[in-house]
Amino acid sequence: MIRIVNNINDFVKKDENIETIIQTTQETWQKDRTEQSKKQDTELGKLAENIVEGYIKTNMKDITYLSYDDFRKDEFKKHAPFDGLIYNKKTTVKIQYVINAINKEVGDNQYGKISDGLKNKLHQNKIYIVEVKSTRVSEQRHFVANKIDLDKLLEDDFLEYPKYLRVDKFDTMNNMEAYIDFCKKYRSFKCNDNLDCLNKIKNEELSNMRHVYIRVYIDIKNSIGYIIGYITNAEFIKNLNLKKMVQPGKSEKALYLSCSLRNASDLEELNNI
Repeated sequence: MIRIVNNINDFVKKDENIETIIQTTQETWQKDRTEQSKKQDTELGKLAENIVEGYIKTNMKDITYLSYDDFRKDEFKKHAPFDGLIYNKKTTVKIQYVINAINKEVGDNQYGKISDGLKNKLHQNKIYIVEVKSTRVSEQRHFVANKIDLDKLLEDDFLEYPKYLRVDKFDTMNNMEAYIDFCKKYRSFKCNDNLDCLNKIKNEELSNMRHVYIRVYIDIKNSIGYIIGYITNAEFIKNLNLKKMVQPGKSEKALYLSCSLRNASDLEELNNI
């Protein structure tokens, strides 16, 4: 069920750290993005996160969304390893211990990453790291007869970068088999038959992923947000594909792990996660 949020301008907050975030944004494929473009994308992403946080606070009384930006200690100088944490308000885990552990690992890691071990500990204690992905509503792609078609939104995918390769410079990869062959040849990835290789690469990707992915579409013109829902990393992996999203002049060679948005669960089911 797509959750519709009106008057999203109410969720726009002045963020003094935007300029610092822009300077530390990792450019995976679009190397020549302008400062204005990066600023707009960063602000859109933060707006989507604020929409999700506001919806959860208003409608989902059992869980808390805690933005990484609200507790990070790196002065916004490193790339954020995730957008936020989701956990049940009744958790017996002391959240400050979690915050301290995350900030320590980010501080110790050159690239601001946290370890698979810490991610596993969080998951075992039902504290989930979250990515909120924002997308602008496109009248060309998502409208029919001058009105948004919600089914058109579901034609898109949840996305994540592969663990071992983000950019296919030689344009040779179009499926998981080709990606596995690359990993065997250049990443010392060892496996036996095709099924064994696929299962092992899925396990590798699973450990590299966030626990929960949330997708939000934003209609700036009409001040409406569409929360498509969420998917866990386990469900993502079950329905995994590898694809390219060809945008002329931008991402012709960027690789993504993908999973149809039709596999999304209603956001409010996070109450039961």
